[in-house]
Amino acid sequence: MYDRFIQFVIPRIGQGLIALVLYLNFLALPFLQPLAGQPVLFFGLPLVLLTALVWLARDPLGVGLAAAAQLCGVYAAGDLVTLLAHALDGPVWQVWRLVWQGGLLAWAVTVVLLLWGWRKAVRLCTTCYTVSTKKPLPGGRLRVVQLSDLHPGTGAMNHTRIPELEERVAALHPDVLVLTGDIFDEYTSRQDFEAFCALFGRWDLPGGKWFVPGNHDLFHYWHTPSYTRAELEERFAAAGVTILEDDSRLLSLPDRQGAPVRITGRRDWLDTKGRRLAPAELQPGGPDGVFTLWLDHEPRELRDAADAGADLILSGHTHGGQIWPAGLVARLFRYNEVNYGRKRITPTCTAVVSGGTGTWGYKLRTAGRTEIVCVDVTQEM
Repeated sequence: MYDRFIQFVIPRIGQGLIALVLYLNFLALPFLQPLAGQPVLFFGLPLVLLTALVWLARDPLGVGLAAAAQLCGVYAAGDLVTLLAHALDGPVWQVWRLVWQGGLLAWAVTVVLLLWGWRKAVRLCTTCYTVSTKKPLPGGRLRVVQLSDLHPGTGAMNHTRIPELEERVAALHPDVLVLTGDIFDEYTSRQDFEAFCALFGRWDLPGGKWFVPGNHDLFHYWHTPSYTRAELEERFAAAGVTILEDDSRLLSLPDRQGAPVRITGRRDWLDTKGRRLAPAELQPGGPDGVFTLWLDHEPRELRDAADAGADLILSGHTHGGQIWPAGLVARLFRYNEVNYGRKRITPTCTAVVSGGTGTWGYKLRTAGRTEIVCVDVTQEM
């Protein structure tokens, strides 16, 4: 799990930096310039405006902070353009001053970004991939549907959207359903918890339903969850969902001839603080002739998984960045090996990272997409 520094200190530092950037830019607002000779009003009114924004952004995971961060980002970008335009001087500087309007443009751009981000968050997509393998498959094919990072509650997904989700999954006619973590979190209400467990129970798939926990499913960060681990295990067992934590199973499709498929699920890296079974321990014999579907909430140790015998790795966790520039920062610091989409790890192993079937914290997404992932695996003849 994240330590206290990451959970609480870093967000507060971020809030402080955002406040500083906003205050300095507020001083340039056009309506303040006539007050330049009155220091109390000139410096005090931006402080009042900033105080109002700080109050709205007081929740480290709230939409107010996300809005303030977007405004800060637009202002920072505008400041860079201002410096460049000022250096070029002449017509460039005059045009930019007219367009920028002392920073008023930043507010309009932020409103557009928030509306676009809300629409992007609530729009549920279906993303399809096709991969091939030389290993035998039941009937020569396998369709896997992945749901990841639902986070029902304050985000883009809750019980009211179950009919849409149910219809979309049913239309794909999957052989196997995999839930790759953060299906629930500390914001999930009891109503949402029970409703989604009931949904999982209604799906009857020939290859079964499989779940690997994420970093939110069984822990609380900011709130105590509305369910216990025992209740999660009980509801999933009743729904026919198999929980995999550093475990492997063989599955067959009863209506098809052919070899079985191995499905391997890992314990979450944050849950174990990295102290979990290594891929080579999960499959000590190494690659063999059985197609191996590898589930890991976080896209980590992908090459080790491929070397151990994984053929298709499905992960989530990243949300595709969700709020820019989170994904960029994660890539720069190599926190996640893949931020989003498909990546060929070895000639025989492909990894797919979902952008999440929901969003976390708020209905806002400026990066990635809210999606159901469908992977068609075909056997090379």
